[in-house]
Amino acid sequence: MSLFKQIALIMSLFLSFVFITVIYLNFQSAKQYAQEEMSNNAQNTATYLSLSLANANADVAKMSTMINAIYDSGYFQEIRLTDTNNKVLYKRHKESSHNTVPKWFLALYDFKMISASATVSSGWNPIGEIHVSPIDDTAHTKLYDNFIEILQSFAIISFVSFALLYFLLTLILSSLKRVTQQAEAVSDNNFIINKIIPKTSEFKEVTLAMNKMVEKVRTIFEKEANSVQEYHKLLYTDSLTGLYNKSFLELKLNDFLSSQEADSSGSILSIYLDGILRANKTIGNKQVDLLLQDLASHVQEVSAHKEHAVSARLDGSKVCIVFPRLDIDDIDALSQDLLTKCLVSLEKASLIDNECAIKIILSRYDNKDTLASIFSSIHKNIDLADKNTILRLDTQEDKHQNIEKELIESRIKEHCIALALQDVFNESNDILHSEAYVRLFDEDKNIHEAGSFIPLVHKMKLDTKLDQNVINYALKEPSLEGRSLAINLSLRFIQDKDSIKWLKERLAGTSSSRELCFEVSNHNLLNSINEAYSFSSMLKEIGYEFGIDRFSIEKGTNLNYLQMIKPAYLKIDATYLQDMLQGEQGQKNNALQILIESLDIKIIATNIETKQMKETLLSNGIKYFQGSYLAKPKLV
Repeated sequence: MSLFKQIALIMSLFLSFVFITVIYLNFQSAKQYAQEEMSNNAQNTATYLSLSLANANADVAKMSTMINAIYDSGYFQEIRLTDTNNKVLYKRHKESSHNTVPKWFLALYDFKMISASATVSSGWNPIGEIHVSPIDDTAHTKLYDNFIEILQSFAIISFVSFALLYFLLTLILSSLKRVTQQAEAVSDNNFIINKIIPKTSEFKEVTLAMNKMVEKVRTIFEKEANSVQEYHKLLYTDSLTGLYNKSFLELKLNDFLSSQEADSSGSILSIYLDGILRANKTIGNKQVDLLLQDLASHVQEVSAHKEHAVSARLDGSKVCIVFPRLDIDDIDALSQDLLTKCLVSLEKASLIDNECAIKIILSRYDNKDTLASIFSSIHKNIDLADKNTILRLDTQEDKHQNIEKELIESRIKEHCIALALQDVFNESNDILHSEAYVRLFDEDKNIHEAGSFIPLVHKMKLDTKLDQNVINYALKEPSLEGRSLAINLSLRFIQDKDSIKWLKERLAGTSSSRELCFEVSNHNLLNSINEAYSFSSMLKEIGYEFGIDRFSIEKGTNLNYLQMIKPAYLKIDATYLQDMLQGEQGQKNNALQILIESLDIKIIATNIETKQMKETLLSNGIKYFQGSYLAKPKLV
């Protein structure tokens, strides 16, 4: 029972006791007063009659007339005149009716009626005695009416008192309720400072203590988050230019190449500073470093407004920018602008005439490539590129896109899709859920993996339609009954209010026993945090989980969005996770793990390719795994 209810109960019992006591004492007083009043009235009447009857000279007829006059007033139950031998000379009597008083009320108390008497004389000789008994109907009626009035007053006073008590307790305990909400919020890593300080000294002390504790916990959480971000920066940022380093580029390229989204294909812009060794001799290392920083600022400037772009320094003289989802034509103007800016920087450094030059190469990548083939192509074509020009390495793939677009559009509209499932395991090798990868059938019933058509789906803006097909398939396919599935949704889907409404209605209208959870890639989520928050909240309301796929720490982002969205799990590349869990000197660094798990978020290590990789992560406290070593995607 809550403190509010306990106090309310105690106060209610106390008030009820006071009111019942008051009612009882008031009733007893009224009853005693009625008895005394009736007794006095009867005695006065008996005395008055005895004096009046003395003048009748013992004439019974006259005396009866006098008695009748008094009796007919209706206040007496009986008036009886007896002689000196106690023989009744005249009598008037009627029974009590109590018609207006309930029997249960009469049973609550004992009302004693006392008769009064007086001697009737004729001269000095007593001739008899008059007996007067008051009627009790009036007394009972007055007592009942008085009782009802008291009860009505009690009801009104009780209602007012309890209403005041409720508002008073609500006001007093509101500060305690805020402290409770504050404590619950801290357990969920929401740090609320209570700005309303109560006047009650005890509650004031508790509130101030809670505020102090919340501030300390928030400081610890933010320090932990900053520590994780700083360590990420130390691992993956080039100290001279501020760009990402080669390790991060390899990590992101691997992520793109294995992606089931439009990121699985795109373009790469490679910049090469030719003649850097001669520049070191001509203007000195410090000036070359300043030149590289200037060139890096141009790279960051041109890539800042391109979605998903990743810029990194490969080595002393090479920089790469990866543009997922974009063709070479999409970055042609950007590359021209970058070349112009880089040449201006060379001219400022007086290096144009000293055989220093800029080479830019534009190439494509897709899910058929590997890291080795991409980097090999970059190094190979640097020697083929002319100085201060742009080399385009176009492929013939674009020529066939119109045919592919028509095929993809028709296949999606005809719902010609299938799902391949890859299981996610816990530390005991039990299945947590199965991630669904979409596959497309062509006219010859050949199956195409997502990487071969998702980029075109994104360009054709058919993302939401494909997502709806996948959800419908997951809900209708009989073989998936009883399975827990994770479905990856596009950014367009969670941004589209009609799609979210459709999903909510679709999930509410199914009686399937399938457990579904929905994922959004980390980069997509960061581009639309408010929509992602609304989407995840909607899922939680109707009993479904929300997860974040391909998680990594992005430049310029605050990890507080994890605290706001509270996903059920994060899927993190195993290599990236190993790097983040390994300290500079090889010691364990579990800041990221502590930060995530303190929010009650599961960490799922993805792309597990070897037994050693799994065991290493398992020894570091990671409990959930996904990858080809454990299970490859299987077509439903």
